[in-house]
Amino acid sequence: MIAALLLAFNLLQLWRDTNSHAANVRGVTAFAKQKYADAIAAFSKQKPSPAASFNLGTAQIAAGNREQGSQTLMKALDDPKLRDAAFFNRGYSALSANAYDYAIHDFTEALKANPRDGAAKRNLEIAFARKRAAEQQAGGKNRQKNGAVPAPNPQPVPQKAEQPKGDANTDALLRSVQQQEDEELRRMHQARPDRTHVGW
Repeated sequence: MIAALLLAFNLLQLWRDTNSHAANVRGVTAFAKQKYADAIAAFSKQKPSPAASFNLGTAQIAAGNREQGSQTLMKALDDPKLRDAAFFNRGYSALSANAYDYAIHDFTEALKANPRDGAAKRNLEIAFARKRAAEQQAGGKNRQKNGAVPAPNPQPVPQKAEQPKGDANTDALLRSVQQQEDEELRRMHQARPDRTHVGW
């Protein structure tokens, strides 16, 4: 009797694990085809885990539900293997929404988790540049309202954005990543294993 119950429990557990794996495969396939609603539905059927939260949160962001996706991605931060990718996807969402402070925070955290992430470095630089340009534009609008003459041509944003003074940790991270960029380019050209999660 006990053996039959244990066998039934093990079969149920195997079915659930297999069903969760199948849901993950369906979700990754739907995400690749940009069918984000289908991906969300598939990822929602997985058993709870940091990887499932990562996939679901990323699909929610891709579908336009940025706030919900960012909240879901927070559950994936518990897994050290997904931490940098989760911060990267949250930063990407924040950058797309012009929430530059959040984007800067998340890309900085992604670089702390993986200093060799060239995409996070580039997006951090973009976030700094866009924040600076937005601040300059807002300053120009304030001067116009106060009756001051606007500058005829605003200066273009440099390729490498300046970091705010006093943020030595971010500056050190960027320098470290820049020194490792050649190594990253070599690694990017190496073969990669099949992906089991989604993202940019």
